[in-house]
Amino acid sequence: MPAAAIPKDEAHRLLDLRGYRILDSDPDEAFDGLTRLARQVAETPFALVSLTDDSRQWFKARVGVTLQQIPREWAPCAHVVFERQSIVCNDMQVDARFADNPLVTGPPHVRFYAGMALLTPRGAILGTLAVMDTVPRALSPDQVEALTLLARQVVDALELRMAYRDLSSLRAREKDLEGRLRAERMDEAQRLAAELHDGVGQDLAGLSLLLSGFLRSPAAQPKTVSEPITNVAQLLSECVARCRQVSEGYGGFLVRREGVVGALRCFAQRMSQTSVRVEFTGADIAPQSIEETAAYYLFGIGHEAITNACRHSGGSAVHVHCEQRDGHIELSVEDDGTGLADPRGAQRGLGLSVMQYRAQAIGAELHFETPEGGGLRITCRLPSREPTVAQARPG
Repeated sequence: MPAAAIPKDEAHRLLDLRGYRILDSDPDEAFDGLTRLARQVAETPFALVSLTDDSRQWFKARVGVTLQQIPREWAPCAHVVFERQSIVCNDMQVDARFADNPLVTGPPHVRFYAGMALLTPRGAILGTLAVMDTVPRALSPDQVEALTLLARQVVDALELRMAYRDLSSLRAREKDLEGRLRAERMDEAQRLAAELHDGVGQDLAGLSLLLSGFLRSPAAQPKTVSEPITNVAQLLSECVARCRQVSEGYGGFLVRREGVVGALRCFAQRMSQTSVRVEFTGADIAPQSIEETAAYYLFGIGHEAITNACRHSGGSAVHVHCEQRDGHIELSVEDDGTGLADPRGAQRGLGLSVMQYRAQAIGAELHFETPEGGGLRITCRLPSREPTVAQARPG
């Protein structure tokens, strides 16, 4: 039996074929459907999407055929690959290429073969969309044209499958890059906030102490000296308080030290609107249940929600609740103020837009709703992180 010769571009052809990552893949309805349609068009008992590997002919889809693959030496489709054109053979017993082929001389005793070349956009022949019969026969020009179009659809399906895979890989890389950029921004915020809290804040606090000491000296007793020094000392104290408040509001180091809810408690204690009562219920988030970047962003959402409630709601109380259940973390901030006229329009406010951005960045859901008693409830819900084997191991 004269096996099909190996084409000159075999190395590039195999590279193209394997680039689709289709060999030995699971059944796919897209290819199965095209194969069934090819059988109906040709009115044959057998139809295949057949791919020519280096040593075998592998069937991505098949109708009427039980084998998953055959040796390349037996494959009529290998002749299509070598000749670089479709083949329609009305009677394989009288064709020197196929007359002594084991598929012709033995079961299933194939007599008719039509293999429509699967030509890629890069010019490689991957294999065929093939139809076969156990009796000699001929195809009409319309049938040949229809099978040729179906073969193009097979290649289009392969291209679409590869494009989707590449897009998924690209999105995964983009997500990884976004995560790394968020982590870098968080680290930078931690450094800046720590410098503001422990560097600039401490320096200003030191100046305030020096001025306080000077005020107790005889040289500072005249009113013309003590009054301006007292004013400067007061401004320095206020500046130190603002430095600490800003650093704790935007610095991840507080979250790292206290946890999300603990950091929100520290922030709430420093709120200048003492007439607004901030209450906390629930429990803090276990460190292994949330990534550090997500914890920082969740704190930012809670920070913004508490700030808005204390400064703009017109209410007297803010209720912060955190819990973990059903594989999710849920943080809610509720006030008893005037609420929003239309919660669906919440995105128009800058603070609420910032919260929505942060929620989107960590894959969280953010909801705005009006409780039965009035006011506004902002709820952020995100999946908790699955514990690693080391984290899950007892002891």
